[in-house]
Amino acid sequence: MEQKNMNSKKKINSYLIRKILKNKYFWISLSFFIWISFFDTNSLVLHWKLEKNINQMILERDFYKKKIFLEEKILKKLKKDKTYLEKLAREKFYMKKDDEDLFVISSNKSKEEI
Repeated sequence: MEQKNMNSKKKINSYLIRKILKNKYFWISLSFFIWISFFDTNSLVLHWKLEKNINQMILERDFYKKKIFLEEKILKKLKKDKTYLEKLAREKFYMKKDDEDLFVISSNKSKEEI
């Protein structure tokens, strides 16, 4: 009984598969989907790549907005505080007054000195 039932299910399944594969609308729909997905100028693959690119650009925009905000903050501080300006010039650019001597001491030892 079970064997007969299994055979009938297989026959029904194979009949449905054959019927679907012989259907011209199935093939037209499948070819349309493939065309839209891969070959069209507005393909789904292209949309996916552009969406990825947009997300990357949004991340970069946010990064640069933060960086601009920090630089503006430093610029305001430089314009207002003359001691901070002098400190930055001395530490970062090794500037000195005319009557001073400047000695730069590096904490990194080269391989030759060790």
